Amino acid sequence: MARQVLSNRTRRQRLIAYASVLPIFLYHFILIVLPTLNTLTASFTNWNGIGKKQFTGISNYIELVGDPNFITAFGNNIKWMIVFLTLPIMLGILLGYILSGVKRGRLFFRAVYFLPYVISAAIAGKIFAAFYNPYFGINVALKAFQLDFIALDWLAPKNALFSVAFVDMWHWWGFLLVIFISALQQIDPLLYESARVEGASELQKIWYITLPSIRQTIVFIVLITMVWSVSTFEYVWVMTRGGPGSEILSTMLYKNAYFKYRAGYASSIAVVQMLVSFLIFAGFGALRKRMED
Repeated sequence: MARQVLSNRTRRQRLIAYASVLPIFLYHFILIVLPTLNTLTASFTNWNGIGKKQFTGISNYIELVGDPNFITAFGNNIKWMIVFLTLPIMLGILLGYILSGVKRGRLFFRAVYFLPYVISAAIAGKIFAAFYNPYFGINVALKAFQLDFIALDWLAPKNALFSVAFVDMWHWWGFLLVIFISALQQIDPLLYESARVEGASELQKIWYITLPSIRQTIVFIVLITMVWSVSTFEYVWVMTRGGPGSEILSTMLYKNAYFKYRAGYASSIAVVQMLVSFLIFAGFGALRKRMED
């Protein structure tokens, strides 16, 4: 009898658990799994996004490999990733280290540096596009201070990608700063005190105490930066529409899907983005497991 009561209680607990998880599962299945499967199947078709899908096998992927625009866009995503894996992260760690030692006004500085992150990409992109205008933007101020040699056509093909990346860095690194400050505050102050007594320099404190202590945070930031760099879209589209020199995978996908009505070909680009993101996650998972072992 007791065993039957226990069994009924266990069954009831399982039903409650499944009922609690079911809404989240349905949400995930409808908004993530189904669109992903639809994108995957569409990538093997010649589909205009409206009519009936015509199965064409791997022809979209064959065309993709030989498409010079795709090669250029993928290369620009790699350049974007390299930029965001260096300067914003280094600035975030360095300034976070400096601000972690500030006793008064820490919240003020944190709010000021975080402020760009709350501004929408559309607004920030339009503002900086006006700044970059060669006739009435930042070039006018540079020429007024006799700095004509710095005045450039900022959104010209050879400068466009890095000019847009600068705007996105202005938006992104404040978020990184807040994350790194939170991580730095978890470090035991006695470690720095011991290093100071031993005569360690500030650079040695950063190298031997700060960086190892926030290693997990750095790994997480590097991971999300790499994945995000593969799918970035907003600033490039708002400022250049993915024009010459700034075309990336997401803008190429958008143009093919909504301007050229090649939803099947656009889906193959999306699948490539998903595969690259999956490989990044898998690589970090293997690296983390190796580090733990």
